[in-house]
Amino acid sequence: MTSPCPASFLLCTSRLLLAVAFAVGASSLLTTPAYSAVALSADSLDVPAQRIDEHLPAPLLSVATAGDAMIGVGLHGLIQRSIDEGRTWQQVDSPVSSDLVQVRFRDERHGWIVGHDAVVMHTTDGGQSWQVQLDGRRWLTLLNAYYGPRAEHGDEAAAHTLKEVAMAASTSATPDVLAAPFLDVMFDEHGNGFAVGAFGMLLHSTDDGQNWQPWTERSDNDRRMHLYGLAEQAGTFYIGGEQGLLLRLDGPQQRFVKIDTPYTGTYFGVRAFDGLLLAYGLRGNLFASRDDGQQWQPVATNLNSSLVSIVEQGDALIVVSQGGQLVSVDRQSLQVTPLADARVGEVYAASATKQAGSLLVTRFSGAKVIDIAQAN
Repeated sequence: MTSPCPASFLLCTSRLLLAVAFAVGASSLLTTPAYSAVALSADSLDVPAQRIDEHLPAPLLSVATAGDAMIGVGLHGLIQRSIDEGRTWQQVDSPVSSDLVQVRFRDERHGWIVGHDAVVMHTTDGGQSWQVQLDGRRWLTLLNAYYGPRAEHGDEAAAHTLKEVAMAASTSATPDVLAAPFLDVMFDEHGNGFAVGAFGMLLHSTDDGQNWQPWTERSDNDRRMHLYGLAEQAGTFYIGGEQGLLLRLDGPQQRFVKIDTPYTGTYFGVRAFDGLLLAYGLRGNLFASRDDGQQWQPVATNLNSSLVSIVEQGDALIVVSQGGQLVSVDRQSLQVTPLADARVGEVYAASATKQAGSLLVTRFSGAKVIDIAQAN
């Protein structure tokens, strides 16, 4: 594992997608219109998110659909919920004020949020209420309990991991908290799931996140590259990460094994469909495989900024860039059709809505519904 530096994560990662989220500190957030004066705390895990002015835009970093509702998450523990396709938002109580960077739903009721301070939260009511399943304090305790006995019995790898954990904890503003962020989380219908994050952090759960087991050493990621995105198809999970790292879960081995790809840049995300695997990242790079990663072909998006989301729209896949550019990719032929520029500024994530021909994108100035139209 590389030497963690959770207090200045932006300096340690090339993920342009979350640059604003990691660069904006508490002092900058005070100037965001939706927020009134914020009472800063030494430990954001103990302080619920403050209420904001819902009439003003607030930074949202991720969004997901939960049945007829949409859930967005953002800075300082912000969770918002919309029941009108993202046109208006209502704040949901959040038990923490840590920055939240990703939200996922398995179905209309069960969802998860991850973020800074190793936070994992869970809902069973469609995002109306959230409970903390894991945080940096519990994560530190879990790691010590898991690797400690192994190190005492002579496991050198476990002893090395304990040293890295101690180093990471020593750099935290709160000594008993491991503050590095989780960046994605995903569960299948059987309660089997993973959370991934900075410095190769990888956890596994078999009970919808009630209990977690460290899996960092069960991956072909000895250099502890940051892990950014998860995908799942028919019980097989995939992970995208730094420097061309793409991993697939090997069921019999119970290990994430490396998939060779033609790209050496960062993969910010992965999408897995029946007979189609997509990996996307920096500078418009998109790659497709029809044989579960044995062979790859580049998809010429002609986009010049990093790709942040791929959204299903019928037989098409809408590729969204950080610069607000859109293209449509046919699932069968992989033919690319340019779409009109959304002209919404920097985009962090996107989600489908119930209304055909529209998307919802998240930005520093809040969520916005955009129409999808072919470019002239």
